[in-house]
Amino acid sequence: MLGGGIAAGSLAAWTDVEWVTGGVDGSAGVTASTFEVEQNTGAAAAWDHFETEPTANTVDFSAAAATLTPGDTVYGFVRLRTPVDSLGGELSLVADTDTSDATSLEAALTYGAVVMDAHTSCNAADYTDDATATLVALGSALDSDGAATFDLAAATATLPGTEQTVCFALTFPASYASDDSLQGETATPVWHFDAISVAP
Repeated sequence: MLGGGIAAGSLAAWTDVEWVTGGVDGSAGVTASTFEVEQNTGAAAAWDHFETEPTANTVDFSAAAATLTPGDTVYGFVRLRTPVDSLGGELSLVADTDTSDATSLEAALTYGAVVMDAHTSCNAADYTDDATATLVALGSALDSDGAATFDLAAATATLPGTEQTVCFALTFPASYASDDSLQGETATPVWHFDAISVAP
């Protein structure tokens, strides 16, 4: 026994425990970002998501596309943007049309695709004069993917991102003028956009 009444070898101590949580600006919790793309194929149509082929939206190539004649080119568009709170993104155009039957209308048709700043129309003049980037060169087979990517701006907490418009030019080449087997045939071009988020 030492002087003062403390036994030799005893552990006299205070203890304490400190905890922390992860958070932001003093508030607990961290939150995942969001990334989404929405589309619109009309001038006044509602913006929405169409994320599977069976539910795909339809690009309107106008009434002329119901009676295509060799030598015709028709135009259609899709508007794309990021919705409120979304990160920005980089998009690629992917062609999904089956052209394996060389005698089909799908194999005969060709197309091109360009990117334009926000447009609610797409015609020959728009395609030629207002394109900011070419995704697919005119005259490409319907199974041709885009050769370039394009960007969609990030949205804010209250406003969607600035939209971009992809304008398609669909052509029935004049070289098929004597191919009677294609008369009355129907083709359904199919595309999708692969999108990947871009860090803010």
